[in-house]
Amino acid sequence: MLFGVTIIAGLLWLFYKHWVSVYTHWKEKGIPFHPAKFPFGSHPNLVKLKEYRGYTIDKMYHRFAPHPMFGIFFLRSPMLIVRDPETIQLILTKEFSHFRDRRILKISEKDVLNHHLFYLQGEKWRDLRMKLTPTFTSGKLKAMFPLFISCAESFSSLLLSKSDSKIDIKELMSRFTADVICSCAFGLELDVINHPDSKLRMIGIEKIKLQFLQKLKMAATILFPALSTLLNMRFTSLEDEKYILNLVKKIVEQREKNGIVRNDFIDLLMQSKNKGNQGDNEQEFEKTFEITLELMAAQCYVFFLAGFETSSSLQSFCLYELALHQDIQSRLIKEINEKIENNNGLTYKALHEMEYLDMIISETSRKYPTLPMLYRSCTKPIILPSGHKIEQDTIISIPTWSLHHDPQYFPDPEKFDPQRFSQENRGSIVPYTYLPFGEGPRMCIGMRFGLLQTKVGIVTLLQKCKVETCEDTKIPLVMGGISATTAPDEPIIIKLIARS
Repeated sequence: MLFGVTIIAGLLWLFYKHWVSVYTHWKEKGIPFHPAKFPFGSHPNLVKLKEYRGYTIDKMYHRFAPHPMFGIFFLRSPMLIVRDPETIQLILTKEFSHFRDRRILKISEKDVLNHHLFYLQGEKWRDLRMKLTPTFTSGKLKAMFPLFISCAESFSSLLLSKSDSKIDIKELMSRFTADVICSCAFGLELDVINHPDSKLRMIGIEKIKLQFLQKLKMAATILFPALSTLLNMRFTSLEDEKYILNLVKKIVEQREKNGIVRNDFIDLLMQSKNKGNQGDNEQEFEKTFEITLELMAAQCYVFFLAGFETSSSLQSFCLYELALHQDIQSRLIKEINEKIENNNGLTYKALHEMEYLDMIISETSRKYPTLPMLYRSCTKPIILPSGHKIEQDTIISIPTWSLHHDPQYFPDPEKFDPQRFSQENRGSIVPYTYLPFGEGPRMCIGMRFGLLQTKVGIVTLLQKCKVETCEDTKIPLVMGGISATTAPDEPIIIKLIARS
């Protein structure tokens, strides 16, 4: 009995020593670091996610000023936090070939819906990115614009029924964004605006929440990538996978059989599948990249998730700030009225003439960046200008929230001030301190689409209603740890007032 207890104790001690052995990593590199403790690493909140990650990292960010970078540990994985804009530019753009991959969860080959641009690595990412980039040009978005307007018309009817009442603005705007994405990604007219319990919208809502099992899988994948591959660990349920695959298959078959053209995302993927790189020289690619039905489904899946969550959050935060700042809202409504009247309606051209709207959305993106941190993985060793050598597989994190709230770059950062992004002031923003969509070759491919649907949603609402605070409006908003993105744990409640 005693011998058995001794063996177990000895094994536990060896496991502990192995676990903490890596905690000298940054000291050996000569890089300042936040100390780590068994088993969570530098901070339990980075693992438990009981506090918004942006807040946790921000405390460290200010503690290590003015160092250009500092090290932390996630469980027992070293991670380098880069806070210097010039080094960030080097990582994201100048030396991109050394930092081409994101910090990637090890995705099983069988988890087909997660083989999309966000997770893909190396040449596979490069080839697919080059194939898909032409689908998000201004010309392609302009061709899709009638689909946006169709959804906006349905949204207008819903707004009239909600006017003069308190509403959860995120829930309301997510109906609109889900409807737009269903139309533009899948070619489906599901009328999510009036039927919010649709299957696709429910998938989107559940995916963004980080449930305990998801947290456990993420930790296991980061710690033991080989084991997660061996076990074919999945991050998408089989039920959701079968639903999305069957949905895309039926849509493609129906369009090919009946010659249906909608100028939406699936149309553009089908063109790429059937015609190679949509007319580009295929010899530019180092290898042939076949767009299969599964790959198409994966791109539609991530397009839906990303567009659904990011745009509805951006719209919600924007309308919340407009409710707090009636003077800014009044000026924006005046601009909307003028541009729509000058263009005989809400047109693609009218939206692009709304400069103040663009300033407001840019400031909202600064104050509430969708992702509190950007991740990259070192793919080739490199020596930084500081003299520090970054080894292959080092995880790099860029603290977007902290940069956007650093008074050194954005004075009085908690103040909502669209003038920061006026034509006169935009040029004074320090490069690589404003990163709402990332930067460099791996920046968000759907940025233009996301901004377009955000503008359509806000303009449609403000044509019908004004927004005001009420007794249930939380001031200030506190971000939570439940969501994978920047979001409060509680609903954003404001009041809609019908415009006369």
